[in-house]
Amino acid sequence: MMRLNHVVMGMFSAAALCGWAATNEVAELPSVVVTASPVTQEERVSADGVETVVVSRRQLDVLNAGDIQTALRQVPGVTVSRYAPVGSYGGAQGGSVYVRGFGTARPGGEIRMYMDGAPRESGVWSHPLMDSVPVDFAESVTVQKNPHPAGFAGTFAAVDVETRRRAEEGFEGEAVLAGGRRGTLVASAAAGMKEGPVDAYAGASHRESDGVRPHNRAVLDGAFARIGADLTAHERVSFIYHRTDSRVENPGEVGRPTPLLDRFDLSTDLYELRFDVERERLRGFALAYCENGAINWHKDHLDDANPNSPAGDADTFWLNWGARVRGDWNAFAGLWLVGAVDAASEGGSTRNTRLKDGERVFSARGRMESAAPYLGARYELDFCDDWRLTPAAGARAHFHSVYDDEAAPHASLKLGWRESVELFATGSRAVHYPGVYTRAMSSDYARETLRAEVLDYASVGVKAKAGDEVDALFAVFHQDAKDRIDKTASGYINSGSCRATGAELSVHWRPMEELAVFGGGTWTNPETTPVSRMPRWTFVLGASWKVCEYLVWSLDGQYIGAMDAYSVRAEADRADLRHVDGAFIFNTRLSVPLRSFTPLDGEIFAAIENLADSKVEYYPGYPTGGIMWYIGCRVKFGN
Repeated sequence: MMRLNHVVMGMFSAAALCGWAATNEVAELPSVVVTASPVTQEERVSADGVETVVVSRRQLDVLNAGDIQTALRQVPGVTVSRYAPVGSYGGAQGGSVYVRGFGTARPGGEIRMYMDGAPRESGVWSHPLMDSVPVDFAESVTVQKNPHPAGFAGTFAAVDVETRRRAEEGFEGEAVLAGGRRGTLVASAAAGMKEGPVDAYAGASHRESDGVRPHNRAVLDGAFARIGADLTAHERVSFIYHRTDSRVENPGEVGRPTPLLDRFDLSTDLYELRFDVERERLRGFALAYCENGAINWHKDHLDDANPNSPAGDADTFWLNWGARVRGDWNAFAGLWLVGAVDAASEGGSTRNTRLKDGERVFSARGRMESAAPYLGARYELDFCDDWRLTPAAGARAHFHSVYDDEAAPHASLKLGWRESVELFATGSRAVHYPGVYTRAMSSDYARETLRAEVLDYASVGVKAKAGDEVDALFAVFHQDAKDRIDKTASGYINSGSCRATGAELSVHWRPMEELAVFGGGTWTNPETTPVSRMPRWTFVLGASWKVCEYLVWSLDGQYIGAMDAYSVRAEADRADLRHVDGAFIFNTRLSVPLRSFTPLDGEIFAAIENLADSKVEYYPGYPTGGIMWYIGCRVKFGN
């Protein structure tokens, strides 16, 4: 549970900033542009071939996003797992994110999560835990869908949460209070200011819910603080702190005994020092981070005969630290040189203690270091006035303290006409190393033969824009994962593979100032079986309509095709795959601006998830519980 001093510190910091704002004259905020896309802010293809999707702060509000899974559930190509309105039971698939079939759900999940560029993951299990990556104070969430060595090292895809920062003189803040079905309560407060070169932001949040079934309660607390300074007009430095505490219960599979103990307690502290530069000929950042975390997993294991994991407690402690640097330098004319390095030390310990006699039956500890420098270049060639051709290439070297060194090259070509059409082609490789737990759970032979997982990726596509009304992105991709780590009787070994070809389309349409529409879909054809969390078809559709001055209506839907899924994180093997039926989910939200009838800025809102009461299971035996509703109020202030 969150220690009282952390809650008080977060609430006091937010209250202090709110109080400072209250002593100043409150000016009316600019009106919110309600016709922003209801699901994603925009899709981008960078000059060197990175396919990304950005979900903005406004879209997070419209989606009623309380966690990463809700924030990303409408992004084409992304699927999630969950079985509660609040909280992600980290001991199973209570909360995970998957991008085109690759995910965060097993020891050593192939996708990394970041906050302001700092990686968030257990140093023992080597995968992110969803409740340690909150979105309560997010300014935006960016999904990088394809491996790109210049951007992030050691991951097949990436999700980066950028937290709030006051960039202009003045102050701002907001408070949110909402209640919902199943005893769900959401409360948060945050405020930020900038005066001269100094900026600051702070906030705290609380979420709780009884869940969809007995023994499914969750309580999540979080605190956030940032203080920064502009060194010049082009450079700034920031110190960022995040604290998370959660306690989430597992209801167990329907038809089996309800657990008595199964609860996942998680606490983390992240400290980050970051430097950013944004000049005409030099852009980049440098950051150093440190994260410590603790897990106390209370386990029933009513139907599990694993002698190393009986009923009792599994305690995990980790300490990670590292640094990341990237710079893009315009050497001359259209030539850009790119350099980067990611260095990390990750490790900790885990132990299982048997309930009946308090005896320790399993323990493991370890630490691994890695360094991954990158060098690359791109050339922007303008010709015939309206055309730009941009070839780019580079490679990242991976050096590891335990496993063999690897190389991750990439190359791309982009052709653009004015700002209307962009054609692109890219090929890249990603490298992902196994972690402490994976190595500890393998036999001596398997342990010595373990090596990195490798993904080779290629895509071609086009991004087109017609004025301010329509823009679309279409891509065809192929991915080939080799040496995937599977669990066997000998432990984890590099025996798996995953090849898939797919296509993805997203379209934004803004036919009028009061209406914005978004649609997208992904088709994926796995060429190797079985594959977990890779539905053949997914579709999303959303709209945001300002009905009148007093009402904004948002509606979105998602179809997730049938797929296979592993049951739990730690026991995933090929025999454990189970079929998950497809489902169609409708969500809607109505909001009334407070300016309509009060001098306050903000909104009163009502949101309904799964409006059609569809049967939705992200894993068999774990229903999401049908319709979920929220009613709440958001109050904003500032100038």
